[in-house]
Amino acid sequence: MTGEIIAPATRSRLVRYVETFSEHRYGRWVLAAIAFADSSFLPIPPDLLFVPMALVRPKRIWALTVICTVASSLGAVVGYIIGYGLWSFVGTRLVELYGYGDGFTAYQHLVFADVFIGLVKPVIFGFIVATIGCYYGLSTRGGTQGVGRATTEAVVAAMILIIVTDVFVTRLLQVLLGAT
Repeated sequence: MTGEIIAPATRSRLVRYVETFSEHRYGRWVLAAIAFADSSFLPIPPDLLFVPMALVRPKRIWALTVICTVASSLGAVVGYIIGYGLWSFVGTRLVELYGYGDGFTAYQHLVFADVFIGLVKPVIFGFIVATIGCYYGLSTRGGTQGVGRATTEAVVAAMILIIVTDVFVTRLLQVLLGAT
């Protein structure tokens, strides 16, 4: 039964429309275009089209996810280029107009190492939280009380490990990248 159309026998007009659209030859292209636009210049989430398409054809969920991810990533790059281009034209004038010129100079002193460390550590922390959550979640015993106890233990363990890891990873990356 997996992969069959999920809809009641008496389908509404919207369900029929989404079903037809998910099978249309341009359906995936429209989904990609919406994901691209959402990440670059137009805040319309692709979920509005993704979720119904995935519910109508569950076997295609991974393909739709890849389409949204790739299009969204490309849209983010284009959005960065748009922002970078508009900064010299509009951004600097707005910062001066509102009198934030002096306060804004702090951002201009950021170096690659600062940004890189700020991007790497959340990935490590996410891995730690996911690993600890899976470990405690998969080894839970004792019903609802066991779940509560395991959740508390997982949160405490993750917090302690993140604090300790933060100190060591920050110092290690500072040494490797030559930051002070």
